[in-house]
Amino acid sequence: MKALVFDDERTIRKVLEKILKKEGLEVKTFESGINATDIIKKEKPEIVFLDISLQDANGMDILKSMLVMENRPYVIMISGHDEYNYLIEAMKLGAFDYIPKPFDIDKIRRVIKEIREILSAKTVSDSSEVDIVGKSPAMKEVFKIVGRASASNQPVLITGESGTGKEVIANLIHRYSNRSDKPFIAINCAAIPSGLIESELFGYERGAFTGADRSRPGKFQAADGGTIFLDEISELPLEAQGKLLRVLQEMEVTPVGSNKRVKVDVRVIAATNKDLIKLVAENKFREDLFYRLSVIEINLPPLRERKEDIPELVELFTKQALKIHGLKKGGFTEEAVKLLAEYDFPGNIRELKNLVNKLIAIYRDRPITPDLIQIQTGAENKNSFDWKEGIKKEVSEMFIQEKKNIYTKIIEEAEKVVIEEILKYTKGNISEASKYLGIHRNTVHKKIEELNIDKGRE
Repeated sequence: MKALVFDDERTIRKVLEKILKKEGLEVKTFESGINATDIIKKEKPEIVFLDISLQDANGMDILKSMLVMENRPYVIMISGHDEYNYLIEAMKLGAFDYIPKPFDIDKIRRVIKEIREILSAKTVSDSSEVDIVGKSPAMKEVFKIVGRASASNQPVLITGESGTGKEVIANLIHRYSNRSDKPFIAINCAAIPSGLIESELFGYERGAFTGADRSRPGKFQAADGGTIFLDEISELPLEAQGKLLRVLQEMEVTPVGSNKRVKVDVRVIAATNKDLIKLVAENKFREDLFYRLSVIEINLPPLRERKEDIPELVELFTKQALKIHGLKKGGFTEEAVKLLAEYDFPGNIRELKNLVNKLIAIYRDRPITPDLIQIQTGAENKNSFDWKEGIKKEVSEMFIQEKKNIYTKIIEEAEKVVIEEILKYTKGNISEASKYLGIHRNTVHKKIEELNIDKGRE
C-alpha cells in the first residue's frame, strides 16, 4: 500500500514518513503542492496526507481536483487549524478524515487500519441496472401476475402495507405493457385537497373557478394512450369516486366548468394500504367502483414475509446510493447484511431504502459493519411488536363475535395484566407496586377488588 505526503514543514514530513513506514506503507513525501494532482495521478497511491495550507498551493483546491479522478485515493487532510469550518469543508469535498497538528499518532494508526479494512472488505455494491428485485416465492407470484396484467388493458388494484413498493409494481406493469412508449402518470389521491381532486384528474376550463385564468388538461388527458396510477385510492372523495367510475365505463372525461366530453385511452392502476372491502361495508367506498378497479388484484407482501429478498434489496439500494453520492467504493459487509435480514422492517422496503441511503451518506466509502447499524433486530424486535398484534387479534375476534363494550373489556384486561405482573415483581407489596405503576396505592387496592386480581403475598 502506497502513501504520499504533501506538507511544507520538513519535521511533519519526517514524522509522518516514520509512522507510515512502521505501518508497512511505501511512502513518498513532497514539500510543494504545485504539481500535486499530476503526481497523484502518476503514483496512484491508496492514501494521501495533504496539508491544507501549503506555501505554494491550497490543499482544499488540490482535494477538489481529485474529485474527478477515476480511482480517487483516500485523502487525510492535515492542518494547524482546528476550526470546525475547515473540517466541514474538507469532509464536504470528500476527505476521508481530518487530523489537526500536533498529530495524535494513535489516530493516524487507526485511520490506516480503517483504510486497510476498507480495501480488503468485500461489500455488496454491485448489481445490474434494475429498480426492483425479489427471488422469494411470494415475489415470484407477484411477478407472475404482473406478467399477466401487462398483457391486458384491464384495471389493476395493488394492495399492501405502506412502503411495500406499490408504485414500483405499477411502473413495472406499464413498462412491460403495449403502452410502454406512452406516459406513466402517478398521482397520490391523499396529497390533493378534496376540492381540487376533480380538476387535477379531469382538468378544467378557463373561468371554472377563481384563479382559473386558462384551461388546463387533467391527469387523465396527460396519460392518454398510457397508464395512470392512482395511489391511495381509498382517500378519493365519494363524489369524485362516482366521476371516476364513469370515466372507467365510458373512457371519456368532462373537465370542470365544461359540458364537453373528451375521449381518453388510459389504463388505470390503483393502489391502497387499506381494506377496501371494509370501507365498502362502511359506505366509505363505492362498491361498483371497487369491482371495476379490482379486475386484476395484486397483493404485495410485507418485507418481514420475504426476508430472503433483503440481501438483494440492500445490494440494489447500495448501488443507487453510491451513484447519488458519486462514490466508487463502499457498502455493507456480509455480516451487516445478515443483521439487516433479521429485522422485521415495519416500514417495509421504504424503511430499508432510507436506512441504506442514510448510512451511505454518513459513512460514504467506508464498509458498513454491524456495529454501525442502529436498529432493533431478531427476538427483541418481535417482542416489541407482538403485544400490539395480540390486541389487534383480540379486537378482531370480539368484533366478529359481535361483542359489545369492546373498549372497556380490552382496557380492563390490559389493566389486570399490568397490575398482576408488577405485584409479582414487588412480591405483593402494594405501596411499592404503586410507585412503579405511577398510581396511588388506594387506586391499586380499588383495582385489585374491581378486577379480581390475585395480589400474591405481601
